Amino acid sequence: MESQRSFWLHLGWLLAVLLAFTGAFGQTYVMMPDSTNNRLVLFDPETGSVVNNNLFGLAGGTPLHALQVGNEIWVSEQLGDRVSRWSLTGDFLGALGPSGLDNIRGMALIDGVLYVTNAGTANGAPGAAIVKFDASTGTPLGFFSTAGLAPSPFGILRDGETILVSSASANDDIHRFDLNGNSLGTFHNSTALNFVEQMAFDADGNILAAGFSSNNVVVLDRDTGAILRSFSAPGARGVFQLRNGNILWTNSSGAHVYNPSTGTSTLVYAGGGRYLDLLALRVEGDINGDGCVDDADLLQVLFAFGQTGAELPEDVNGDGVVDDADLLVVLFNFGQGC
Repeated sequence: MESQRSFWLHLGWLLAVLLAFTGAFGQTYVMMPDSTNNRLVLFDPETGSVVNNNLFGLAGGTPLHALQVGNEIWVSEQLGDRVSRWSLTGDFLGALGPSGLDNIRGMALIDGVLYVTNAGTANGAPGAAIVKFDASTGTPLGFFSTAGLAPSPFGILRDGETILVSSASANDDIHRFDLNGNSLGTFHNSTALNFVEQMAFDADGNILAAGFSSNNVVVLDRDTGAILRSFSAPGARGVFQLRNGNILWTNSSGAHVYNPSTGTSTLVYAGGGRYLDLLALRVEGDINGDGCVDDADLLQVLFAFGQTGAELPEDVNGDGVVDDADLLVVLFNFGQGC
């Protein structure tokens, strides 16, 4: 009884440590396909500095947008006419398409459904449209047309129960749809923004839009679509606001960090810059390998606590004993991948 009481008091202490230092063991990055060198690049989400200039090689086909789907990374290949699937360590796992896809660009994962922007009609593809797939099975779920509204769709961003679709050509720079593809009208259309590629939220909840032909990144009011401010970004493709308030943006030269305080951009990576998205590497703490650090992993460590031996799955740090260190790894990463 006393040993059990001591154990739970000890666990309480560990939880207190967890509350004091939550996030210290996070492994979140900003990822970008380099479409010149065909590789996946990682950036620090705080500063925009390069963390890994070659996480793993990509197959080519002009990789444009890398998106995390569970324990995989899915990459849209604009000229490959497919969405290639990769493990977090770079093993090729197959692809969606090319049947039904042609000249694809940005993507979004919404409520278990993958939305893919499509422009061409080869391979039985529907032309200007958003093509949908079940993210669990890869099963095609149909499409909705954006013709006449976003005639050459390039980016897609969820905004509540609606989606914003950017276009490379008229009629609208950015058009709003509901999740079923019904038009909700123009979000933004002006001469100050042209050929919009990626969109993202800024720290205030407004919309960052990369203007490829207008050579700028603009901030649009989330409610009205009005331009709030902008900065020069020649041939802008991708955009992402960093935690320090600066903005990471990309073009054919690579990736740049814009500092609003100085009004200047600095090249941080040279290569074929494309879309930017978050990647959470969640390896440590997932004891049972289901891609989610949860109660099952915590219980597995607790029941094995104190055991010694070689290659125990609960011995996360590999020191031969299941102890505090292993428990802390699970606690610090609890909820990752779920």
